[in-house]
Amino acid sequence: MFYDKQPKEQQENYKKMIATIGSLSNLFADSKNPALYYRAHENCFCKYFDAENLARHDCSADASKNRVGIGLKTWVGSNNQKVAEFGKLREQISDAKNDYEMVIKVAQFRNERIRTTMNMYGIDQMIYHVVIRTEGKMNIEECSFDSIDIDHIKLIPEKGRTNTIYFSDGNHTYNFNVSKTTLYMVFDNLIHLDEVDVNILDDPYEYLSNGISADVHIMEQKPKYRRLALKLFKEKKGKYIVEEKSGLNIWNAKGRPRHPDEVYIPFNKMDRDRPENMDFFPGRDTKFKLELPDGKVISAKVCQSDGKAIMSDPNKDLGHWLLRDVLELPEGTLITYELLQEKGFDTVLFEKIEEGYYRIYFTDSKAYDELYGEKKEDVE
Repeated sequence: MFYDKQPKEQQENYKKMIATIGSLSNLFADSKNPALYYRAHENCFCKYFDAENLARHDCSADASKNRVGIGLKTWVGSNNQKVAEFGKLREQISDAKNDYEMVIKVAQFRNERIRTTMNMYGIDQMIYHVVIRTEGKMNIEECSFDSIDIDHIKLIPEKGRTNTIYFSDGNHTYNFNVSKTTLYMVFDNLIHLDEVDVNILDDPYEYLSNGISADVHIMEQKPKYRRLALKLFKEKKGKYIVEEKSGLNIWNAKGRPRHPDEVYIPFNKMDRDRPENMDFFPGRDTKFKLELPDGKVISAKVCQSDGKAIMSDPNKDLGHWLLRDVLELPEGTLITYELLQEKGFDTVLFEKIEEGYYRIYFTDSKAYDELYGEKKEDVE
């Protein structure tokens, strides 16, 4: 488990804060069960346990610390809870010939995303940390975060078909909602670790109005670091594709001999010309340090004509890490848009930590749309 290994002071501060948030529940609903918005839970957990917040990177873990990946959940009521969504893989899933083949595909996609997350962030173990909210109380529970045991999948026919397929792998009971392409799991192996009483305030508005002076100026919250997002795919003739002889597949280009690990991140003209991006990176061919999601630091630079590519130096370093270590692909495997969806990412997000030092994350295209204030593309 994770929680019981953390310092007692951190545990107490964490409990105090989620209880404080829960005390304001009447701001949102009239219920005896305390409210805890999932984003607030993620931020509290990472703040008080000094964990890295991965929740907005659309990977299988919401946080990580000391090579442990943590999935964070909070709910009221049933322990049958959503664990994954596969909207962008709808077509591949719907091609299944029967229910059994469909859940096999879903299980494979689920396991692949877990494995990719662990490889990418240098994670050795995965656990779930759960806050279950009941009347006047929050219960802190944890359990293992398991891959699906595909070899032991059995359908549960007595549940009926309708729009949901029920199955078990011998460790957990799952159900897959076909129309929503969403996977649920029954959390039946939770271990109770702690609990906190929550006093829900009758009038949180009065409490807040008395506690915050009208003279306080609310500052606009800005990200700690400057960010730049780039898509690893493009739209061509109404379809989303990854170019076969450039970008992540530049190793496949004709001309000079190329190393099978050679890749680059496309930096297209539209993104280069955004005012907020024009001075983000140093000049062309000027090396900078690039920290990968697992903490490894490599050398990189903007290169090619007009600075249309971001490449490691030497140019095989990024590709070896991404293609071999993270994705575990054999040499000569073409990266496709469909493959990226299976792995759970299609966009990169750069953070500028300081001059000459950057951090990179691999995430979903909605990070691009959120950063640049654009309407989310319908790629699902």
